Amino acid sequence: MPEKVTCRRCSVLRVNTLCRLYDEGFAGSNEISKKHLKSLVGLSKERGYNDGDLILHSNLEGHYVRKICWNISSLLTDKDFKRLGVPLNGK
Repeated sequence: MPEKVTCRRCSVLRVNTLCRLYDEGFAGSNEISKKHLKSLVGLSKERGYNDGDLILHSNLEGHYVRKICWNISSLLTDKDFKRLGVPLNGK
């Protein structure tokens, strides 16, 4: 049975979290954030989004990062973030 469809607010939280992980991982050189991002990209790849690893390059423009994050997040659930210990509220 497929997962419940989530509201737009929840989707935005996941996208914002992925963008934050990108910023922390590449601009901030935070290896833990980069590791979490790689894990979430890997999950999205397993679920059918093969271009997610494009986000694993530094110096991408913000609008491009956000676009990729939307695509990645469409294949993830809140549980995926929680399982990794990544808070969705940015704290």
